[in-house]
Amino acid sequence: MDNSITAVSGRDVAREAEAAVEKRFFVRLNTAERVQHMTLVVCFVLLVVTGFMLKIPENLVKPFGQAAESVFYYRSLLHRTAGVVLILLSFCHVGYLLLTSAGRRWLRDMIPGKKDLLDMRDNFLYFTGARREPPEFDRFTYQQKMEYGALLMGNTLMSITGVLLWTEYLWSKFLVDVATVIHGMEAILACLAIIIWHMYEIHFRPGRSPLNQMWLTGLMDEEEFREDHALHYKKIMSDPELKKIYLRKEAP
Repeated sequence: MDNSITAVSGRDVAREAEAAVEKRFFVRLNTAERVQHMTLVVCFVLLVVTGFMLKIPENLVKPFGQAAESVFYYRSLLHRTAGVVLILLSFCHVGYLLLTSAGRRWLRDMIPGKKDLLDMRDNFLYFTGARREPPEFDRFTYQQKMEYGALLMGNTLMSITGVLLWTEYLWSKFLVDVATVIHGMEAILACLAIIIWHMYEIHFRPGRSPLNQMWLTGLMDEEEFREDHALHYKKIMSDPELKKIYLRKEAP
């Protein structure tokens, strides 16, 4: 009897091991996109920290004397360096979108369409209980497209106003004052968008793990992918060419 139990247990272990091997993952970010995303994250954090340092009350800084002056000198240097890198990254991203097949596919899939309006309507009906099932989303949901558009516009505003403030001696006081207000307000808006919108959607939404490593591996497991992007999942599984691009069997 013990031998039969051991045999059954062994088969169960073998089946579990086979299932683990067969587990599939889907590409959400390729290597180039992960590098761009990581560079954006690093620049954003540096810009936020070094930018909001200027809001520290002067009476808290004065007691540190020369040390404080040195810290704020390097703060300025680091802030501008991160800003330049972010601007260069923006140009690289545009080049990626226009000059690579993966980038053109990203751009094509990211452009809003009629389905996004229908998805927005159906999702609202689902949340209010007027619809039994949520809509089936494609590669990018309407929320992700809105966030991406906000990122592009916000980055453009921050880059232009940042350059104006860096070269303020070339411009009128009125233009510099306007750039200062826009730069500061957009910085606050960007921080709120990341903390409240992006972090919740990726890491803290019910059913999501705070340790979600998709931004590091670029992969999403099949169950989560089928739930969040059902339409894109169906397209991939019915198209051998899309399978080559998006389907992976190795664990992240």
